[in-house]
Amino acid sequence: MQNTGQRWRGWAEIGAMVALCGVLGALQYRWIGEVSVAERERLQASLQSGLNRLSQDFNDEISLLCRAIMRGGDTDYLSRLAAWQESGRHIAMLRSAFVARPEKGDMRLLRLNPETQTEEAIPWPGEWEGMRRQMLARLAGERGRGGVVVRGDLTLIDLPRFTRSSGFGPGGPGPVEQEWVLLDMDAQYLTTVLVPELLARHLGEPAAAEYRYGVSARNDAARLIAGEAVGQPDAQVALFQPQFETIFRRGGGPPGGRRGPPPNVDEGRWTLAIRNQAGSLEGVVARTRWRNLAVTGGILTLLLGAVGLILRNTRESQRLAEMQIDFVAGVSHELRTPLTVIRTAAYNLRGKIAANPAQVERYGGLIQQESEKLTALVEQVMQYASARAGKTIQGAREPVAIEALLEACAAANAALIEEAGCEFAVAIAPGLPLVLGDALALQRAVNNLLVNAAKYGVGGQWIGLSAARAQDGGVEVRVADRGAGIPAAEQAHVFDAFFRGRSAVEDQVHGTGLGLNLVKGIVEAHGGTVTVKSAAGKGTEFLILLPAAPDGYQDEFTNSAH
Repeated sequence: MQNTGQRWRGWAEIGAMVALCGVLGALQYRWIGEVSVAERERLQASLQSGLNRLSQDFNDEISLLCRAIMRGGDTDYLSRLAAWQESGRHIAMLRSAFVARPEKGDMRLLRLNPETQTEEAIPWPGEWEGMRRQMLARLAGERGRGGVVVRGDLTLIDLPRFTRSSGFGPGGPGPVEQEWVLLDMDAQYLTTVLVPELLARHLGEPAAAEYRYGVSARNDAARLIAGEAVGQPDAQVALFQPQFETIFRRGGGPPGGRRGPPPNVDEGRWTLAIRNQAGSLEGVVARTRWRNLAVTGGILTLLLGAVGLILRNTRESQRLAEMQIDFVAGVSHELRTPLTVIRTAAYNLRGKIAANPAQVERYGGLIQQESEKLTALVEQVMQYASARAGKTIQGAREPVAIEALLEACAAANAALIEEAGCEFAVAIAPGLPLVLGDALALQRAVNNLLVNAAKYGVGGQWIGLSAARAQDGGVEVRVADRGAGIPAAEQAHVFDAFFRGRSAVEDQVHGTGLGLNLVKGIVEAHGGTVTVKSAAGKGTEFLILLPAAPDGYQDEFTNSAH
């Protein structure tokens, strides 16, 4: 009952741990999900915030160029352009600078050459014709717009220089555009140099390397200016929107200090879109979530495995402790019986109770017989202790003739088997190969099997010892009886140390539970195997398979025999 209770308690503990791990797994799944959502939102906000700062810095770079050229309010654009180029700040982003100046009812286009400090008249490019007509129309009647205009799909910025109208012109009193500075920006430099630099600055170099980016026309998303198409972006922002208030903050602004409205931050010439290299940001967070769940599941599984292993080892240790207690009790019983017989015989001899030589001889025989049992018991225990200490349980190896060894075993145990009331059948095939090993150790193993057959085969009235050549060329030795047999549940443990079957304990059959363990150790030390085959009511058979000695030993033995 106690063992049953302990068993159920162990299963209850395992069930509780499994349930607890299940609850922890469910909570962990929920918490990781919440953390993943929060992490995705945080990454999204951080990414968008970085792009907003990038857009501001990108526009500021262009605005600084515009402001450097337009400050002062006069027409000395060449010297200001040269001074800006000397600053060395992203000067490659400006491809060319021009002045559009009204002249005799038309609009004259002049290229600014800061190297020669000259204004070179050039014809209007065909793609700028629409701009030229628009400027002429504004001179004819439109009031000054007071802003920075980015034309269509062109990388062209037109910056007006204002003058105050007398009030008699077509536009009435107020500031009017007098001429324009045109800045032709280099899209290649802006998108492949400036944008990556700002990405690294605002997202961090490691993070920026994880993202693909593409710059497209804002009014035509299919038109890719630089980078690559990113599909559904993780974040995007408008680019190329120079700030009016920055450009005309001092000097060059509208007369009277009037300033136009600030630009709409949601508008811009281009759109910058980015996407993570590994997929969408949501996909990256989802993969991270599943990876965390997998790690958590692995830890919980490892925890369950560790708990199961601890419980199993605990039960195994408990079982071993119980077996050791049984072993101590068995050894105590095995020692007490022969010691009592020896002490009684010695007392009788000393007290002269044995009055004739026949009685003395009988007591002497008892002392010898019980002493041999004690010697065998002590030797068995010492062999087990040596094996546990890692010492070999066999002596020097030499060629052993199995026929002679088995005949000696049969002769040594014939009386014991006869005492048990069993017929002893010995069948040893002739011409068996030699075995390389320790004859005394092998004889001890076979003797142990024969003694067990005599102990546990009672009632079967037959014990057999046979030997034959094995199929692999070695030797097979069989020890069989026709007793009650070994229960199937116990057969897997018969070679365990201290193990004794339930019936042996109940019937109080003498033994220590070490014999078969030593048999297995001896056989395996010789490179062989030992197995058991048993069925309830049909007896038990132990089969020992030993490898034959190398051919050189066989030949040597044959020559010496002749």
